[in-house]
Amino acid sequence: MKTVNIKPYSLWLILATLIGSLGLATTVVAEPGQGMHHGMHGGGMYGGQGGCGAGWKATLTDEQRAAMAKLKLDYMKIKVPLKAKIKSIKVDLAMLVTTDKPDMNAINKKIDELTRLKNDKMKEKYKYLAAKRKVLNAEQQVQFDMHVIKKAMHGKGKGHCKH
Repeated sequence: MKTVNIKPYSLWLILATLIGSLGLATTVVAEPGQGMHHGMHGGGMYGGQGGCGAGWKATLTDEQRAAMAKLKLDYMKIKVPLKAKIKSIKVDLAMLVTTDKPDMNAINKKIDELTRLKNDKMKEKYKYLAAKRKVLNAEQQVQFDMHVIKKAMHGKGKGHCKH
């Protein structure tokens, strides 16, 4: 007999489809100009934000969008080179460790450099998040704050969006 291995996200998709087809899903209708979000996320685990914290994004004005785009560009100009350096150091570390006689002083220097760069990258990320928050109005800040807290609680790579 052939067994079927269903991944958790597949099961979630199947359940969401079934519930939606039975008419049990909730629907949230936004105020004019704020966009609409339908389906399971209306009152479910994402608090009516269309999943992945999209609620505050849907309410941005054109001026806020432009400011956010500028902030993101500035952040990416810092983040991308840092990520490239981090990757390069990881390769250097792998090469140092795999020699016949690893030089622990050189390895430790590379580790110090790597942790410094990761520290810099993390500081830039949170500076960027704080700058994004300043662009938002009070209502948007509440939704943004909930999104940031949920991402922190669930961690990286747990099915939540990346920014």
